[in-house]
Amino acid sequence: MAPPGVTPELVPISVAKLANEFSHVPEKFMLAEGGRPLTVFDNYSKEVPVISLKGIDSESERSRIVAEIGHACAEWGIFQITDHDVSTDIMNRMLEITMAFFNLPLEEKIKYAGKAGSFPVGYASGSHRPDDSLLDWRELFVHRCLPKSIRETEYETWPEKPDGYRKTLTEYSDTMDRLMTLLLGLVSESLGLPTNYIKNVGGGEQSEQKILFNYYPKCPQPDRTLGLRDHTDYGSLTVLQQNGIGGLQVCKEDTDTWFAVEPIPGALTCNLGDQIHVLSNGKYRSVEHHVVVNSNHTRLSLATFANPSRKSLMGPAPELISETNPAKYRNYTFEDYLPIGFAMKTRKAYDAVLLEGATE
Repeated sequence: MAPPGVTPELVPISVAKLANEFSHVPEKFMLAEGGRPLTVFDNYSKEVPVISLKGIDSESERSRIVAEIGHACAEWGIFQITDHDVSTDIMNRMLEITMAFFNLPLEEKIKYAGKAGSFPVGYASGSHRPDDSLLDWRELFVHRCLPKSIRETEYETWPEKPDGYRKTLTEYSDTMDRLMTLLLGLVSESLGLPTNYIKNVGGGEQSEQKILFNYYPKCPQPDRTLGLRDHTDYGSLTVLQQNGIGGLQVCKEDTDTWFAVEPIPGALTCNLGDQIHVLSNGKYRSVEHHVVVNSNHTRLSLATFANPSRKSLMGPAPELISETNPAKYRNYTFEDYLPIGFAMKTRKAYDAVLLEGATE
């Protein structure tokens, strides 16, 4: 199958080209005074939880891990994991091939540009929303990798260059799926629910996996723009791999303070999305986050999203609802939630499904 057709409106300008040719940030990327980043990319916080998965197959260590994850989900909505089973080899190969793709000439990358009006899949620069009035300082590529029926449909639309891209992405997708199934199980257990609860509510083997590659070039004025604006993730769980350059910042609930997440070598960063926030009835946090850029280093991140299937019925878990903890959110299908999350009209998209009279 030939690559998807070119849709220039999703690639209004190459951010990589701007980084090489401009000494200032164009107006299209410029944030208003009150929205500009206040914390630099490498002023790392030591408060974001770091959890070792070592010994997870033993009962005592699993209990420790579940307790630590539960605390991190309730207090932060984000944590980093070490001693996981994702090999350094596949992590490095995926980073190398992704960087090689973004270093290709624009005329090659644009062959895979996303199609306006469809689910955001493919290459884009600045934004994958054609009507965005403000652009992010990044280039990106979105893949839908699971369930396997989706992969079989879209595999031939993945880039052929650089060599090995498709094969490596397939291996990476399967590896991350195993990790995320484990993590969803640990989060379920931390809520007092059966291990497979969250996975099964989201469609089981028909749940969806999206993998997003973000390329953030050096920026001439990093204090005037963002690599990615403030938002929460609309799915269930996100696992992030980075190339050693910081930029991810999270806002801890009720503090209005931004914390820079340190890119610990070998670690993976895990953040909850809106669906677990709602399923837990607000006990666990879908963490608000953004990405800052810098003038000295190019940053690359690989984000894997565990999302429910489109027809999955989402809402607070009935097992967690009681007279003293009434439901705060209405039920809905994930398909109905997608336009809410994708629109990014508010900083916290899950507020759109808050029941009348309920408070966070």
